[in-house]
Amino acid sequence: MSEMIKEINLTENQKKAYEKLLSTYEYSLRRGTICLIGDFQSGKTTLVRYFLSNKFQNYEKYYLNVNLYLLDRLKQEKTDFSIMSKIKAKTRLIMSVALQDAIEKHFTKENLLVLDAIEIIYPYNLDLVSLVSRYARDGKICIICVPENDNFIFNFS
Repeated sequence: MSEMIKEINLTENQKKAYEKLLSTYEYSLRRGTICLIGDFQSGKTTLVRYFLSNKFQNYEKYYLNVNLYLLDRLKQEKTDFSIMSKIKAKTRLIMSVALQDAIEKHFTKENLLVLDAIEIIYPYNLDLVSLVSRYARDGKICIICVPENDNFIFNFS
């Protein structure tokens, strides 16, 4: 376990959420997608990193920062960020293919993946739950950290 993670003190709300997450992860007969919902900056990232560090020695390999991953992928595609909002269909397709590729590759080797920092997908109406559900089954679990915000709608279908 990392020294940084050992020193984290969870708040009372985070402790309750951690216990629920732990029991859902360990005792749920139904595997698949778990959505961890909370306000922006409410401690979801801290909570999942704490959870992962208690489960795995090399916890970073189970964690994907979606914003950073997709920005990197869009740079590889030489996307002009100033026109991303004008070419939504192309940007959405690149994001969808990139995430699907990352999720599929991850689940060929591992049974757990945490997707965090997903705000970049909001304007593109990317159905992350449907995308994940293709792979998070048969004993595999994907935890999605969903920031609650009135300006964005997350598709739980």
